[in-house]
Amino acid sequence: MRKNFARTSVLSCLLLASSCHIDELGKEKLGTYSPHIVLNLGAAEYTVLELLEDLDQESLEVNDEDQTMSILFRDSTLFSDNESLIAISSVSNVEEFAPGEDVPSTPVDYEIEIEETFVFSFPANNGEEIDSVFYNSGTLDFFMESSFEGDIDYTWVIEGTRITETNLDLTQSKELTYTGSTVTDTYSRSLNGLKSLFYKNALDENEFAVHVTGTISFETGSQILSTDKMIFNLAFNNPAFSKVYGFFGNDPLDLQSQTIDISAFDEFSGDGLKLEDPRVLLITKNSFGLDFELSFDEIKAVAADNSEVLFVENPSSGIDGFVSSPEVEGEIKRDTIELNKENSNINELLNSTPVLMDFSISGIPNPASSTLDNNFMLEESEIEVVSVIDIPLQFQMDGFSVDFDFEMDLSDIEKADRIAFSIVATNEIPFAGTIDLHFVDEEENTLYTLLDAVGIDSPDVGSGGRSIEPEVSSSEIDLDTEGIDALLHAHKILATVNLSTFEAEVDRYVTLYADYVLKIELSLAGEVTIEL
Repeated sequence: MRKNFARTSVLSCLLLASSCHIDELGKEKLGTYSPHIVLNLGAAEYTVLELLEDLDQESLEVNDEDQTMSILFRDSTLFSDNESLIAISSVSNVEEFAPGEDVPSTPVDYEIEIEETFVFSFPANNGEEIDSVFYNSGTLDFFMESSFEGDIDYTWVIEGTRITETNLDLTQSKELTYTGSTVTDTYSRSLNGLKSLFYKNALDENEFAVHVTGTISFETGSQILSTDKMIFNLAFNNPAFSKVYGFFGNDPLDLQSQTIDISAFDEFSGDGLKLEDPRVLLITKNSFGLDFELSFDEIKAVAADNSEVLFVENPSSGIDGFVSSPEVEGEIKRDTIELNKENSNINELLNSTPVLMDFSISGIPNPASSTLDNNFMLEESEIEVVSVIDIPLQFQMDGFSVDFDFEMDLSDIEKADRIAFSIVATNEIPFAGTIDLHFVDEEENTLYTLLDAVGIDSPDVGSGGRSIEPEVSSSEIDLDTEGIDALLHAHKILATVNLSTFEAEVDRYVTLYADYVLKIELSLAGEVTIEL
């Protein structure tokens, strides 16, 4: 628009001159006309959030109340391997009733009374103490075999193994007739719908009792041998449980083994980044009825060049890794374990600007700090460990850079004899630095560079951590002939902003707020000389 106005002015002047008999004027009386053409190339205004656009936006979290920001990386693992805590395989017990009587031929009808209590064991694979089990699958199989030449009328009761609905001990009565061969009896049913209660012997082994009562009846002339006996076999085959109660020991469990990709954080690599207070939060959600203590087997930060920094706990302060348990079945108990610069070297790990964080964490059931003497576990019990890498944007940085593009149409100044740039930076961010200008063609080739075209001043930071007021910096630059030629062949101007945090030289940390703004205004003025 300004160019058109300038040309119109010149044309009007010339027309006026011709109407005043310009041909009668001497050439020496004509001078030069130098109109100015001003182009506003635009303004780039960015909030801190937009400056960090290379970060995965899901990683950035803004506190709506105070506009503070954190970079967060989250991942989780789920432990539900109940058999690692307590595993029950098939259990089989065999006992016999052998009265040892030797009667070649009974003179009259004769009876032998049965009144026996057998103690059977119900071991867990790793010796855990079991108080009770609610089954959801498997079979209970009972088998009796008798070599006596007599009829059997008997009852067995499995003490503590009960039908869940009635809470009555499982029992069975049978009348069996001797027909000249071995007398047998079988019983089988699903364990689903049953529960078992156990007691402990002196060695804390799980036991239960089976009571057998009844009568063996012999007709006159029957033979009773001292080797005659009844054999009882009771088996819990392939038992699985919906609930189990007891005390499950202290064998460590692998709760978490994972790698978290934090490569988005690599954007700051090489920028002299120094974080003030990064931390890792381990959020546990436990529905097991037992407490745990987390053990940090190995945590490490892995950089892009595969170098590693290993996690080390600070022994003087220590880490409270206690994971508490719910008191009520089906509920979930949440705890948060924090790894910070006070209790570990997590600060060192995250200041190495890694691309990966590896976690290998085990859990010790029933730690010494637990007051529980009884545990429970449901079929659906699990413990989830959510790892949160929390990097508040409170830091020092030296050498951070970000680019702004200004695309342009310079046809209005293609005949300019002189071109000057005007740059104005309005800055709310507690960063100071410079702006470099690069003239770039359509093939992204840099034709010309103006280093340190303008200095950006940092606003002062108040005691509350926020900038007091924006700082305005400006500069005007005359282009030389090479610069003018490069500009006229450029497709766009790339402004590279090089920044360092406020007072980084005195080890001061600054806080970035999401609503901070950096505004860059770029314009140029061209002067065209017209011979009149």
